[in-house]
Amino acid sequence: MRSLVLTLAVGVLFTGCTKPVPVKEATVAQTAEHLKNGTATILDANDDEYRQVAGVIPGAVRLSSFSSYDLKQLPADKSRPLIFYCTSRF
Repeated sequence: MRSLVLTLAVGVLFTGCTKPVPVKEATVAQTAEHLKNGTATILDANDDEYRQVAGVIPGAVRLSSFSSYDLKQLPADKSRPLIFYCTSRF
């Protein structure tokens, strides 16, 4: 199986609509722990072409685009961290 390096960012999208939240970087190990414990929502920002090549994380919410998507695609629960991932363009 081909190894894939992911760039991960973790952050809660809103703490209200007026206060920005800093984005934190997560390691693969931290992301795996969130997956194991079900403590974060994983969001796949790859397009279909890259999903076919690189695969997907099971259970990830698939966004329609890596650069522009409707905020309605994000989960309503804002209390959980969001982990976004995408492949680098090869």
